[in-house]
Amino acid sequence: MESFPMRADRESAAELLVKMREAFGDRVEIDILDPRCSFWIFDLIRFRVKSTEAVWVLDGKLIFRGIPLWEDLEKALRTRVDTT
Repeated sequence: MESFPMRADRESAAELLVKMREAFGDRVEIDILDPRCSFWIFDLIRFRVKSTEAVWVLDGKLIFRGIPLWEDLEKALRTRVDTT
């Protein structure tokens, strides 16, 4: 793991994904898209996804680039999940 590019971002994203699952269970669907996979080409272009940066999309809208604070991500998710 220490030799991986963007190691800290990957670990931080993993922590956020665990927190999301703990806080929201199956009320939130989590999909991880690999920008090297052409299957997601339209989403990759639409959200200008780069292999060097995480992007967070909620209901078809880009909400964060990079790794957000848990509080900010939770607030964005609660706003949407609690209203459905």
